[in-house]
Amino acid sequence: MNLTLLRFFSNEFRKRRKKAALITFALFWGSLSILLLLAFGQGMSAQFRISFSGLGQDLIMISGGQTSKLYQGLPKGRRIRLYPGDIQYLKERIPEISLIAPESYNSWPVSANRKEINRTIHGTTAEFARMRTQIPQMGGRFLNAEDVKNGRKVAFIGWKVGTDLFGTENPVGQKIIINRIPFTVIGVLKKKLQDSMYQGPDADQIYTPYSAFTQIDSQVHIDRIHIHPRETRFSPLIEERVHTLLGKKYRFDHTDRYALSIWNTIDDAKEAGSIFKGIEVFLGIMGALTLLIGAVGVTNLMYAVIRERKQEIGIKMALGAKRRVIIQQFILETLFIFLKGTFWGLVTAFNIIHLVRLVPINYEGFGIEGYLLRPVFSFETFIIFLVIVGTLVFMSGIFPAVRASRLNPIDSLRYE
Repeated sequence: MNLTLLRFFSNEFRKRRKKAALITFALFWGSLSILLLLAFGQGMSAQFRISFSGLGQDLIMISGGQTSKLYQGLPKGRRIRLYPGDIQYLKERIPEISLIAPESYNSWPVSANRKEINRTIHGTTAEFARMRTQIPQMGGRFLNAEDVKNGRKVAFIGWKVGTDLFGTENPVGQKIIINRIPFTVIGVLKKKLQDSMYQGPDADQIYTPYSAFTQIDSQVHIDRIHIHPRETRFSPLIEERVHTLLGKKYRFDHTDRYALSIWNTIDDAKEAGSIFKGIEVFLGIMGALTLLIGAVGVTNLMYAVIRERKQEIGIKMALGAKRRVIIQQFILETLFIFLKGTFWGLVTAFNIIHLVRLVPINYEGFGIEGYLLRPVFSFETFIIFLVIVGTLVFMSGIFPAVRASRLNPIDSLRYE
């Protein structure tokens, strides 16, 4: 019965080719718009999470500051520095810490293969890799505990450092000279997206064991402490305890927020994620409104169909057709129009998204194109699309259908 209704309406649909073609195009354009906007919005959110994690995931970074309050007779404006002993001091007293690592850095000339460049050299420990997404390329590795313990002169370098010094050669196993001291390259950073950083992108950095770094740098203090909490919900508690413990150790007011500089990337990621989610929802709404224009056209067409087929409806009702049969007929006819328009929009959107994703990302000059070149055609996107289309099918068909089912059979048979 339903197939018969569809074939019947298809014949009627052909009689209105011009108007039907415009409505079909409107539905095609609306479905294409909503799918592309949803895909690009979701892709931007996904790319943000990837690029932000280039700095590290669930990371709290602490560096020294300057006091802004008087404390126990001591003046304000005192410089607060961090020292290597603070690592064990905090680790023993804050059980919510999962990983903790020191970091010191300085800028020195680096040379190899008769080439010399100036780069920032970092001294740290093995835990740093897990916290700061330092993934080595095939055949290399990051610093390990033995490197730090024995003060080995080894270095893990960013991929741009490797290209600048060695070109297309494999840097692993080669010697580089840092501040006139030879180091052996043990690994090269795998290319990654990164839009949050300090001292420049990781691609331009060189990492050495902290014990080896102290042999070529005279500073006693450390520049930064990296902390990874056991759970993200512990991050506010860790911040408070760090202020309290270091305030007691270095004699400053624990409520003085200028005494220490704390960068909580967990909070930053949540805030930025909410912004991108809002953009994603906004783009989806814009796409839905575009599709709504096509749905209005379908509704108008169905009202026109009712006027043209009043006698047919009257005959069916006079022969005993129930209201639900009339309603079912018009809902099916509305569905037929939507399927014809949205199917090609779905196919076109899928192919456009696939083609865009084939465009390579420039890791060295990551910009807005990095967010736009990775739209996501996910199951979630498809379900949202189906829900929106289903809602519009129902809304476009139900009002004309109810109106048709309420026609008086006698008045309908007299209609010319």
